Amino acid sequence: MKRFFLLCTLVFAFSIAQAQPEKWAIGVKVGEPTGFNLRKYGDKNALDITVGTYSSLLKKKAYREGEYASIGFMLNGSYLWFVPMFNDRMIAYGGVGVQINSRKYYPNTNIKSVHTNNISTGPSFTGGLEFFFSQKPTSFFVEGGGYVELLPKVLYFSPNLNIGLRHNF
Repeated sequence: MKRFFLLCTLVFAFSIAQAQPEKWAIGVKVGEPTGFNLRKYGDKNALDITVGTYSSLLKKKAYREGEYASIGFMLNGSYLWFVPMFNDRMIAYGGVGVQINSRKYYPNTNIKSVHTNNISTGPSFTGGLEFFFSQKPTSFFVEGGGYVELLPKVLYFSPNLNIGLRHNF
């Protein structure tokens, strides 16, 4: 089994076909956060914008006495730097950005009709790998990172981890 995995890795890594990123990509990511993704590629950098849901899926630490709605709205903008690898079939990337979230907050968990909309914001950081298919303008990515909330809770950390597909054009 190890030999098969090594052989597949070598074939994938040293394939002659080149599939590099185009100038734009649109896609979908699943995990934390889940959402739609737009990316503008430069020579060695990219601007990445994600609109989707925020749920603290990976971390359930409460920091207020009430309760938050399980899903809210999220907007994240990141500036990324990337390094092409394996004949431009894969890129490794990392960067920093800003995330804004909005979720309903219920001060009294027994009365669900009384709530406020809670806005939170802070810096985010992202790192990942993107794999480009040889004959198609599609890429598969795995990324992780985190979000450090500054408002309303200073230094509240929420990890991010997701996978997704992008169409490059």
